[in-house]
Amino acid sequence: MNYDLALKIENALKSGKENDQFDFKQEWHKENERLLHDILCFANTVHNRDCYIIFGVSDDKKLIGVNGENRKKQADLLDMLANVGFAGDYTPKVAVDTLRVGYKEIDVLTIFNSFDVPYYIKKKPTNYNSIREGYIYMRIGDKNTPINQYAPMPDIEMLWKKRLGLTMPPLEQIKQRLANKLEWVSSEEGYYNTYKPDFQLLYQEDEEDERLAGEFYVYSQTNSHFLYSNIKVMFNITVLDRFQLISLDSGRYTTPVPTWSFLGKDEHMNSLYIYKYYLKNSFAYQLQQFLFNEDNSEQVWAKHKYDEVILYFDNDTERILFEAYVLDNPSLISEYLQEADKHYYTLDSGNQLVNVESRKRLSMGLALNEALSQFRDRGTGGKMHEA
Repeated sequence: MNYDLALKIENALKSGKENDQFDFKQEWHKENERLLHDILCFANTVHNRDCYIIFGVSDDKKLIGVNGENRKKQADLLDMLANVGFAGDYTPKVAVDTLRVGYKEIDVLTIFNSFDVPYYIKKKPTNYNSIREGYIYMRIGDKNTPINQYAPMPDIEMLWKKRLGLTMPPLEQIKQRLANKLEWVSSEEGYYNTYKPDFQLLYQEDEEDERLAGEFYVYSQTNSHFLYSNIKVMFNITVLDRFQLISLDSGRYTTPVPTWSFLGKDEHMNSLYIYKYYLKNSFAYQLQQFLFNEDNSEQVWAKHKYDEVILYFDNDTERILFEAYVLDNPSLISEYLQEADKHYYTLDSGNQLVNVESRKRLSMGLALNEALSQFRDRGTGGKMHEA
């Protein structure tokens, strides 16, 4: 279940407003050519958000549900796009989801945000008559470029700036560029970007690197030796952000330090569930993936042991819903904790209190990861509210 999508669509239905991110349709297009035109318009947006066409909403914004006529599945969309010749062979990325709203079904076509804009056709299928080859269509506000017209040149220029990363602030540009490790050159100080040398990641010593005990996850490793450091995200001489790093297993694996979460309260007002996590849409997670070398077997093993006790969420919406699930199912979590307590770890901090606390946190990480797996398998188990 895509919780983030469900929440976005629920809010869009409540607002009833069409814009450069949302459009409402009573039913699916009868002609693929018109559907392609809509996809191109939404693919060519200057903002950095996914776009959605919601099927099953009448012209006066009443929820009517979608019927079986002309309905499309994911495979139908992929086949349609595969038969179109796109300039540069850049094809818009799309997905189709069906959601329950009360007792009705709606289909949601997601057109994913991309920096490969502008998308346009270099060769159209022979049975398409109206859409134009070489024309750039856009979604501006709540309007599409007419199928027989070209988008305004100033707006097209903004699409090219988006492709070059010039519409984003520097920190977001660096985050996007971390996805391509080949763009980055390693040095003794850290890394710099080949195409934008002003973008740098510079190592910095941690002022508290002599601490005796690390956080609980250092004991998930074969070797519990660890070292803290920092990494600065730089644009020219400006520090845009700073992340604390920890090197685990005697330096075999380095990652940004995860975030704490304190969930629920017992009768003494202590937190019931304490764990650490990453959001997959965060800079810290992107940096973790950048620093990880999947070709190094020692790193792969160390990360595997680490990931057993750390939680990963797609986004903050999923985290919030999962935490509600945990609080609603205390007996289930208790069962998982009992099983997790059987897992063996070498706890050699030299401090009995640290060992006991670390043992609790390790078990909690194992148990909550099992709960997260079950949570995802079952979906929300509910429905969106009637809009």
